[in-house]
Amino acid sequence: MPTKPTGAVAPADVELEQLRAEVARLRELIGPNEQSYIKLKTDVWSARDAVIGAEAEVGILRGRVRSLEAELTRAIKEQQWFKAEVINRLKSYRIIHRKVIGRVRRTLVK
Repeated sequence: MPTKPTGAVAPADVELEQLRAEVARLRELIGPNEQSYIKLKTDVWSARDAVIGAEAEVGILRGRVRSLEAELTRAIKEQQWFKAEVINRLKSYRIIHRKVIGRVRRTLVK
């Protein structure tokens, strides 16, 4: 069996050292380390939670808008009914009033 020479470095060790050097070089260029990644993850989770909360508020506000729209529709219908009722009563009072005035005139003219 061949044995390794004691002075020679194995190719895997060389490759490992090259990869470590590359990681160090990239970290110097980019800057973040594992702590920065952890902070970034927590920021992403916080943003996600904020979005979930905002979506919940949007749902609540949509419900309130629909409720207000229903109330407004009901109020408009009531206003239309009331207007029609008042106009009908005024018309009927005018007719009754004409009949009464006509009877009074007839009785006074006789």
